[in-house]
Amino acid sequence: MSGTRLIHPVVIFASVLGLLVVAGCATKPGKGFSAIQETLYLAAAAAEQENDYESAIGYYQKLVLENPDKEDVVLALSRNLRYSGDSQNAVLVLEQADFGDDGEPAFLLEYAKAIIAAGKPRIAIKNLKAAQEKYPENWEVYSLLGIAYDLTEDYGEARKVYEKAGMLSEDNPAILNNRAISLALSGDLDGAIAMLNSNPRLARSSSQIRQNLAFFYGIKGDIDSAEALARMDLDEETIQRNLLIYSQFRQD
Repeated sequence: MSGTRLIHPVVIFASVLGLLVVAGCATKPGKGFSAIQETLYLAAAAAEQENDYESAIGYYQKLVLENPDKEDVVLALSRNLRYSGDSQNAVLVLEQADFGDDGEPAFLLEYAKAIIAAGKPRIAIKNLKAAQEKYPENWEVYSLLGIAYDLTEDYGEARKVYEKAGMLSEDNPAILNNRAISLALSGDLDGAIAMLNSNPRLARSSSQIRQNLAFFYGIKGDIDSAEALARMDLDEETIQRNLLIYSQFRQD
């Protein structure tokens, strides 16, 4: 890839995990809550949707203390800890949980995300391969497995499982995003840009995907395209900071 450096996984993968889990956020309380607990749950969900993870964590912690057997609440606490950057405690919350059967898809997927965020992709690969056998039609298992493979720099295996994920869930923006990032990480920056531009509707459906595309253009040296995409979502100060970051990836 002439003119650019190979992107290190640590630089970019936080955005992948964020995109993967947005669709999984619960917004309604489950059964068995008191009126006060339902109010607390809705407040937690609202804080999470507003990216106020500190408040969401506080609410969910109170709910977990009173409802340690409610899987959706425990998963929500772990998820928000991970969003806040506290991946170690996100893992710990799940490892301390006891739902009788920790093999359900929601638990396995959240645990894999927490482990990946904690910097243990090889453990995640082992767990996700077991999940793959149990839930062979679950696209997110394959997509998460792709992230874990990318983090171990096994890009060939990552590409295989992303393709499988795409077969199971066509036109999925999370998978499109992950595949593009995988290409960039392996050194194929042109392929990453082409991937995100292959389906304009999907590529432009998310500010996160737009800014990943801006990142790819920026480190490739196409500053005009990068800036145009950045201006769709970001303020001037952030745009200028990002342009500076892009330049740090380009060789002199």
